Amino acid sequence: MRKIVEYIFCRDCKKVYFYLHGGPLFTLRNWQEDPFATMLYNEQRNFILVNYPIVYDDGGISDYQFLKEYFWEYKRQHPNTEMVLLGESCGGYLASLFAAEYIFRKIIAISAFTSIAYQELFSSERSWLKDYLSENALDFYTLCRDNKVNTRTIFINGSRDSRVPYQQILALPFMKKFKVNILPGFTHRESGTRLEYVVSLIKQEL
Repeated sequence: MRKIVEYIFCRDCKKVYFYLHGGPLFTLRNWQEDPFATMLYNEQRNFILVNYPIVYDDGGISDYQFLKEYFWEYKRQHPNTEMVLLGESCGGYLASLFAAEYIFRKIIAISAFTSIAYQELFSSERSWLKDYLSENALDFYTLCRDNKVNTRTIFINGSRDSRVPYQQILALPFMKKFKVNILPGFTHRESGTRLEYVVSLIKQEL
């Protein structure tokens, strides 16, 4: 079930963060269910959890269209609000697509894949991803190739992530609009002190 959950701590603040969870086959019901949503909550930042549709064979297309309509409508209703987008894994992939839009000041993609073709060849998640994603879905590599990256985008990925092999990120053509952080020895979703380190990197970018 699609659901949007808002946490607005300061009505006068003109900055809002939007978070897209990984998965994608579940709904994030509250901030306690995700470490990066928990980070935003503990920081008392205005943020919104946005669950995207779950549509097999059309993932990446229906997801993007739903999010695009929602984000542009939010921007229309709050024209003076600075918007920042965060996403993890599949949510990070979707977040990176908005680099082609002029909606967000910054995008932070955590453990996100940038090439669907690379995922289908080398990812440990390739079987369900191939069933989920549309054949017509775009990716960040396509945006770079077509010179459509218009928004500052930061990638944070681990060098030992079998779900999202980091080599696909290294294959991106150089552009000043994005930054890549490859964390040596880190996997897809860390815990303990390593998760704390990832969170600290994100905080520096907020």
